[in-house]
Amino acid sequence: MTTLRELRERHGDRPDVPYRLDFHQIMLVKEGTGALAVDSRTYPCRPGTLVWTRPNQVLRFLPRPDMDATLILFTETFPPPLNSRLEMLDDVLRPCHWQLSHAELVTFRRVVSLLRDEFEGPDRGQGEVLLKHLLAVVLLHIDQVCDWHHGTAAAPSQSEITTGDDLFLRFRRELDRSFRTTRLVEDYAAALGCTARTLSRACRTVAGQPPKKIIDDRVELEARRLLVHTDLSVGTISRHLGFTEPTNFSKFFTRRVGRTPGGFRKAERAGDVP
Repeated sequence: MTTLRELRERHGDRPDVPYRLDFHQIMLVKEGTGALAVDSRTYPCRPGTLVWTRPNQVLRFLPRPDMDATLILFTETFPPPLNSRLEMLDDVLRPCHWQLSHAELVTFRRVVSLLRDEFEGPDRGQGEVLLKHLLAVVLLHIDQVCDWHHGTAAAPSQSEITTGDDLFLRFRRELDRSFRTTRLVEDYAAALGCTARTLSRACRTVAGQPPKKIIDDRVELEARRLLVHTDLSVGTISRHLGFTEPTNFSKFFTRRVGRTPGGFRKAERAGDVP
């Protein structure tokens, strides 16, 4: 655990420099304002802003001098086993930014304070175990916040959650393997040994979204990364992502992002942060 101010004092200001972390980072803004770009999506930051970034996501800090935040850094293997949704700690398609209400902020600060006290205090023999479980409490609170901010109106039954979690986890793993070759829901359902309707039910239960949107989100994310962090041509990226024609890729990207692939790349590299 550390703070944004401590990191800046230790390593100096490096605004606008994109970088990747190979661990998780939870940031709770304490004071000041700024922004944080995660995989080319820019999120405003002010007191009460909570951001959870995951390994391999591309970050770019845009803080103002008065901005400070609590940072919790951990590897994927550190937390104890949790429920199925939190097993996918590295799921880059899950929401990563929330503006906490006053009540949410009070509760979350209390939990983080317990974690910080244990982290900074002497180890009396069970320090690592306590840190693991206190971190688990922090993650479960974030999961609740995510449900409150992004959840569906109808609460699923416990049996639906258990069944849906398992299928959704297998779907996300299959998606990371296959999104470059197919964007058809039916292909994923066949690979998982279920019907498209069953897969759709699992995705809506766990993620609150249909599988087609989750598939397209993953393709869009990879397109953003390749456009910003490689010099591959749009045609090469199009083929890499499984599009038969560059024009089809351009239509897909423009419809979802609001800019052509070339326009998006140019704006990002010029620092034209939306």
